[in-house]
Amino acid sequence: MENFMNKKTVALLALGLSGTLAHAQGSVTLYGVVDVGYIKETGRDIRMGDNDNNRLGFRGVEDLGNGFKAIFNLEKRFDLNDGTAGNSNTASYKGTKNAKQKDWDGPTFVGLASENWGKVQLGRVNELSTETIRKFDPFNQIGIGSQIYSVQRNARIDNTVRYNSPDWSGFSFGASYSLGGNTKGENAIAPAYSGADNDGYGINLSYNNGPFSSTANWSRVADSNDSSVWNIGLGYKVLPTLRLSASYEDTNSKGWKGGNGAASGTTANPDGYSSALKARERNLLVGLGWNVGPGRLDGSVQYNRLKDTAFLTDTADSWKYSVGYTWFLSKRTSLYGFLAYTDYGDKETGNFYSGLKKDSVTGVQLGMTHKF
Repeated sequence: MENFMNKKTVALLALGLSGTLAHAQGSVTLYGVVDVGYIKETGRDIRMGDNDNNRLGFRGVEDLGNGFKAIFNLEKRFDLNDGTAGNSNTASYKGTKNAKQKDWDGPTFVGLASENWGKVQLGRVNELSTETIRKFDPFNQIGIGSQIYSVQRNARIDNTVRYNSPDWSGFSFGASYSLGGNTKGENAIAPAYSGADNDGYGINLSYNNGPFSSTANWSRVADSNDSSVWNIGLGYKVLPTLRLSASYEDTNSKGWKGGNGAASGTTANPDGYSSALKARERNLLVGLGWNVGPGRLDGSVQYNRLKDTAFLTDTADSWKYSVGYTWFLSKRTSLYGFLAYTDYGDKETGNFYSGLKKDSVTGVQLGMTHKF
């Protein structure tokens, strides 16, 4: 009976899409990514996982006249190796799952767009800072080669209105506002945890013209006790086939995990406070992307400083080195191989970032990606 209902639902959806596609002033596009491979890290058995998040989405647009368009996006994330729901906010190579997994984990919004006035999105949207700064990491902040994620990093944020300006000769800006939780008052169960449900804000300034690109972001994460993140990124194409990039990020986390990844509360700790999430982080990354042969060679070196945590009496410095090659079989299909080594300096820092009580971790990742 369940299979019959699923088939019926798919058939009705396809019929509805075909009807929408028939209108000259509107369109719906089906898109997605399928990615899977093998991953081996120090302290973990070899396993299957993805580099880019597997996804299936619907993107729609309708011409409203006078230069305005209605837009929407619905996107589902999943793990190709076992068919379960994925998690776009947690890199799959960490081997973690979010117990609060969403039905539509990717960007899911409705909005308006205009070439002259910009674009407004309402719903669950890409976080401005993550969307822009990841372009300065040759590994796009995914897979084992990724930049070390700060504890307040969120790929997507809920209950948000986001605005992006038009492009003015390479200059653009964006801003977002996210609603926090509704429990603004005193927490009767755990008064010490009151006041964490702040609203969130974000602002972005970007420039992309010719060989030069740059971005600057500041955000206050919703439901994080006013935790904040700011970062900058610079990129330059020194040759048509060679791009150099650098980024710097500063995170001040006050113990609450805000945004999409909000920690699930308990009776004693309903707001999801965790002393393990209290930290000050600084990350500096330099990288390159070089088109060589039928693919692209990527590499990065990064330095990360961690302090003000529950388990450190001093600062902890980590170094990460990543290299990888992506072989493009076509415009939509590629094979990849990545190698990364991270020196955390001590086991506690290694556990904080990787979930492994190791002072250093080596990772290898091999796989295949197809985009449609």
